[in-house]
Amino acid sequence: MSSTDQSTTSGPKLSGYKIGIPGAVLAIVCFFLPWIAFIVEDMPFASLTGSQIASGITINTNEGVKLLHGSMLNYLIPLVGIVVLMQAFFAYRRGHVSRWDGLGTIGLGVVTLLIVWGQFPETSQVAERARITLQFQYGIIGVYLALAALIVAGVLNVRAATKRDPSFGATLGAWGFMSPATFLVVVFFFIPAIILFILSMTNLSSSNFSEPWHFIGFENFRRMFNDTFFPKIMGNTFKYVILTLGFFNVGLALVLALLTSNIDRRAGFLFRVIWLLPRITPSVVYIVMWRRFTQLPPYGIINWFLGIAGVEHQPYWLNEMPWLFVILVNGFVGASFGMIIFTSAIEAIPKDYITAAKVDGASTWNVIRDIILPLLRWPLLFVTSYQTLSLLVSFEYILLLTQGGPGLFTTEVWALTSYKRALFTYFGTNQWGQGAAWGLILVIIAITASIVYLRVFQFNELVQEPKIDVL
Repeated sequence: MSSTDQSTTSGPKLSGYKIGIPGAVLAIVCFFLPWIAFIVEDMPFASLTGSQIASGITINTNEGVKLLHGSMLNYLIPLVGIVVLMQAFFAYRRGHVSRWDGLGTIGLGVVTLLIVWGQFPETSQVAERARITLQFQYGIIGVYLALAALIVAGVLNVRAATKRDPSFGATLGAWGFMSPATFLVVVFFFIPAIILFILSMTNLSSSNFSEPWHFIGFENFRRMFNDTFFPKIMGNTFKYVILTLGFFNVGLALVLALLTSNIDRRAGFLFRVIWLLPRITPSVVYIVMWRRFTQLPPYGIINWFLGIAGVEHQPYWLNEMPWLFVILVNGFVGASFGMIIFTSAIEAIPKDYITAAKVDGASTWNVIRDIILPLLRWPLLFVTSYQTLSLLVSFEYILLLTQGGPGLFTTEVWALTSYKRALFTYFGTNQWGQGAAWGLILVIIAITASIVYLRVFQFNELVQEPKIDVL
């Protein structure tokens, strides 16, 4: 092997740490500078790093009250420096930097920089009151320089790892495209789930909101499982999800997609627009229309037609068949979503497949069963999973239509119960901890349903690379 090949395969040695090691040392030194100032000038303050220099803890001295202690974030700066020095040590033992060395250094540097930057206005005011403005300015400049050096070092390390392993560049690009979505998922889904879990372990309510939180363990869950109406609410939830999903959100949506994609294109487009009307109609207006349908005579539209047909029994239909109208109201809204997804997937199927099947004598049902449905596994997985999760957490139309009645918990589903426990009481005793416990169980049910769908639709096979015969 030539010297050129050897240099290419070995890669650059610790290039980023020529900047990173001084940055790490500077980050640690900036933490210890205040203690040097404390010894020399007898000025006790915890840190010049931009973290909170004093958080209310004081000591009495002969000269008066002095600031002494800061928050735990004071220890973040030296910790970052120590971690980077450890990364440099292990990279030296390996003989080269890895991708994780660079990414870890960048992540630590950016997160610490954001924290320090966010606390700068408050800490600068504290430093001014303590008459240590000059020391604070020197310290904060040193910290910014140290963190900037660490970030640059991380970028150089990633670049070195990319040159050594070209495939890592493509992976890094994919991560870059995925990072905005990952950030949104973490901020709006993962972190709220953690907060929900914490709240479910407390007795937090509107009656003790101004008091410290008291952790009560699994007491909220014990109360939930011992609730008299717990089995009824669970049964209502499964009935609502299974029937609405099977008959409308997936079943009717697939039928509509097949019908509208096999008729004249303009007529199919107009038909799909009509089915979209329930979804784009404001929910309050939509429910008022349905309540008008089911009213007693002479106001109810259904009873008006029954009167014309000579039917004498004209009841209040929401009391007679509440579940029928709950499923219809939600189903007509949900069917439009699946219809659009399935129609797009059907239109994307190459026409040659269908033409060849018809030439071989296949009927329309054979084409649907043997060609269209197998090629719709991805859309079916997506629509079924998404609509199941949507139905599990939806309660808006049920609340507006029946409020969970008529009677006690007749049409009340799990999400509506969680909402009522936490936010919907007439006496102002909102039980946020209890509502969080109901919501957390709903999250567990949703995750379980998603895993089941991935197994049923054989997700691992769907994401496999196409098998191409090598001649």
